[in-house]
Amino acid sequence: MHSKAASEDLASNWQQQMEAWQTSGQTQQAYCKANALSYHRFGYWRRKFRQQAQEAQSQKDSGFVPVTHSAHSQSAGLSLAFPSGLVLRGIAGDNTQLAFVGFSPIRALLRVPMDRNMR
Repeated sequence: MHSKAASEDLASNWQQQMEAWQTSGQTQQAYCKANALSYHRFGYWRRKFRQQAQEAQSQKDSGFVPVTHSAHSQSAGLSLAFPSGLVLRGIAGDNTQLAFVGFSPIRALLRVPMDRNMR
């Protein structure tokens, strides 16, 4: 099994090969033969990169962004940035009640009308 760094190096190497092939003007088979590359492995990486690009475009089009969490993160909690410029920092599992209690003032700052059921 490859380490994450080794996998990233391998992907980086194949990405460079894809870029070199595209600028070479050669067919995939001719490029692979000239550079002693496996044509089937070349095809695998080409499909993989194309799929990643399509997924990235799909996420961009959806308006959502992927969120990752690292157990080793030493951040000060979640931060929310609103279009008005207001930034809430330090939201964590142990203070979510504060975020809920503070919901009404946040709505006021954002100038969002409050539903009668939420009062």
